[in-house]
Amino acid sequence: MKLTTLSHGGANDLSDVIERLLIEELRISNRYLPVRRVPLSKLLEMEFPHVVLRDGTLHFFRRKELEELLKYVENDEVEKLELPIIIVMRPDIGEGVSVVEDEIAARVIARVLGIRYEGGALYLYRPHVAMLRERFDTVFQIVVSPRVFEDLIEIRSEGMGI
Repeated sequence: MKLTTLSHGGANDLSDVIERLLIEELRISNRYLPVRRVPLSKLLEMEFPHVVLRDGTLHFFRRKELEELLKYVENDEVEKLELPIIIVMRPDIGEGVSVVEDEIAARVIARVLGIRYEGGALYLYRPHVAMLRERFDTVFQIVVSPRVFEDLIEIRSEGMGI
């Protein structure tokens, strides 16, 4: 990466450098996320249930957890519920707030927690996430998303304001 562009082109070059650095940082921090998620039904068929992570390593699921989770999954959801379930921590919304965007996963989580779910994204709080991780440690993956790209777009549209 050429940092010499900082001295030549001003704010636009600086924002390009910042954007590339943020993309690289997110790539590094998300290396433990799966390349693709796998339906619960397929994981239950595997001798050693697992998914491949972006860094090439394997994430193994505890069979006991999968079987326990199955108790909260309706018949028509077994093929559709993909694991691991991704919980996105959203500090931009509030401290300790997390979101599950996947509606099938949200329905299952609501059943596990015994909370009401009315469709759309499911908002969870720190105690909810702690309980889920305690019971189903290998089933969930937590991602932190401060929505930095939205902030970057705002900065670019304001001409960097420097």
